[in-house]
Amino acid sequence: MPVCAAMLTRIATANVDDRLDHVAGLFLSCGQDSIPVLEHGVPVGVLTRLDVVSGLTAGGPLASVRAAPMRPVITVTPSEPLDRVLARLRAAPGSVAVVLDHGATVGLLTAHALSSYADRCR
Repeated sequence: MPVCAAMLTRIATANVDDRLDHVAGLFLSCGQDSIPVLEHGVPVGVLTRLDVVSGLTAGGPLASVRAAPMRPVITVTPSEPLDRVLARLRAAPGSVAVVLDHGATVGLLTAHALSSYADRCR
């Protein structure tokens, strides 16, 4: 089964220079558990809601995304086998898979997305 079968495709992304108050708003509007962070279009990390809260507490709403802790990211392709990606995620605890197609961010593979996919397959 390829990654594209289980990935989230309607995702918000943030830039490393975005303000944390902007990213907090993204979480409220998009409903995602994690938001990929890009630098010059390349994924460099993933923010969770708790990461944003930590950054806001430490630096305030005007602080940039760089002020918040980020989760590690692994990059995968839509056609990559799901079992191979799961092995990579297990080898890098806390990481999230960002799906790239020809260099563009097209999806996100999180534990929640995998759980939802497994439920649909039952």
